[in-house]
Amino acid sequence: MTSPSSSKLLYIVLIIAIGLVGGYVAYSQWLKPAETLIPAPAISNQDSLAAFKNLKIDFSVLDNSAYKSLITSGESPVNPGITGKKDLFAPTP
Repeated sequence: MTSPSSSKLLYIVLIIAIGLVGGYVAYSQWLKPAETLIPAPAISNQDSLAAFKNLKIDFSVLDNSAYKSLITSGESPVNPGITGKKDLFAPTP
């Protein structure tokens, strides 16, 4: 029989070896990357603005009384002011 300390060392070495082999398999080229099931659209249709030719936008929501009752709360435009902390390591004059 082996002593308990040597069997414990064997388990640790086996766990590390399995982890290294698993990491190598996971990050190597052995595994085939996932394939897309949906084909990519044709490039010629992506850059065309013809899809917006018949676009109709309904601006009637801007005539709604609830929209007109909205008010600005706060500073507009926002004044950024002085932000941040004083540099503690800057030399003092």
